[in-house]
Amino acid sequence: MLASPVARAEGVRIGLFSLFKPQTVEARILSGDRLALDTSRMAGSQPLAAGWRVRLQLAGEQLTVTVSDAFGSLRQSFTTSWARIHASEAATVELLLPGKLRRTVRGDLTIAAGQQSRRGALQIILTTEREAAVASVVAAETEARAPEALKALAIVVRTFMLSHPNRHADDGFDFCDTTHCQLYRGETDLAAEAATPAVASAVAATTGEHLRFEGKPLEAYFTASCGGMTATPQMVWGGTCNYPYNRLRCNWCRTSSHYTWTRQASARAVFNALAAALSLPLSPAAELAVEGDEAGFVRAVIVRDARRQTVMSADEFRRIIGRRLGWNTVLSQSFTIARRGPQLIFHGKGFGSQVGLCLAGAVAQARAGRRYDEILRFYFPQAEITSRSRNE
Repeated sequence: MLASPVARAEGVRIGLFSLFKPQTVEARILSGDRLALDTSRMAGSQPLAAGWRVRLQLAGEQLTVTVSDAFGSLRQSFTTSWARIHASEAATVELLLPGKLRRTVRGDLTIAAGQQSRRGALQIILTTEREAAVASVVAAETEARAPEALKALAIVVRTFMLSHPNRHADDGFDFCDTTHCQLYRGETDLAAEAATPAVASAVAATTGEHLRFEGKPLEAYFTASCGGMTATPQMVWGGTCNYPYNRLRCNWCRTSSHYTWTRQASARAVFNALAAALSLPLSPAAELAVEGDEAGFVRAVIVRDARRQTVMSADEFRRIIGRRLGWNTVLSQSFTIARRGPQLIFHGKGFGSQVGLCLAGAVAQARAGRRYDEILRFYFPQAEITSRSRNE
């Protein structure tokens, strides 16, 4: 796997657009100087300037690259196996997936093809400074501008990065840009005039601060709303964790729009999604049941059809439904399922994993006058807040 040769202090590598399996991407230089393009075909670097465009398209095991200047004049066209766009810290580049989305980023970009891509798609890796990535994630994850809550979230986001190094090492980067790691949308959310000062201030005020347990950065997580009761990583994902999470009652998020929720979906659509994911035909008479605890947290979903019964984890169920029907269908792992004619009705509490910092609760605490360290102690009572100056 290729990695950017540019050394960036406290840098992270983020895999972009993997869910879209892109065949083509266009990079437009928005601002900055000292930008350059390197490829496997070039002996030196091609300088780039504001307004220039680099279009990269997958062609078998190669990339077809075209470079145009700010006036639209073609400067170069060639094939290569990889390309890198080097950028100064102040430079911004807009990435466009034709017909899908666009995203503005800061940092170095590596685009690969052939054996260095996965499943016949472009592999796009951004190398950017960690603090810049922290700010982007914080801006993407909350619209609330409660300063102390933003500080608490910044510390949790930073701690996640420190405690999950090389999470996608087999893919050639550290983190993906989806909620599998942390939602990263580049500079898009930071571009909002009202958001930028609040987020930038919170990140700057806590630079380097993170949560530790027994001398190491702990495996920190956050959720949009816990729905009144947090969960533990083991309950949601299984495995082990380097921090002793306990379930916590949180009444702070009770005014959240996701404290309780109701959603409905076509039973046929749900069963079609499950059948496709499980490679298991399901009839219209199939039934769903849940296994959970007295607090309503679901550990397993049971699919019954005729004499056949299939059991899956609630996390797997949510992912299947989310990918096929949308992530706004089953919002958390605390839910019930009821059949009403051709519809399935989901009643639940909370939004997201329900693990760690509850964002809705953090905002409520901040507005009640609590400082960010008090908020963090509420959700991580056995952790300490420390700075980057401590040896890792």
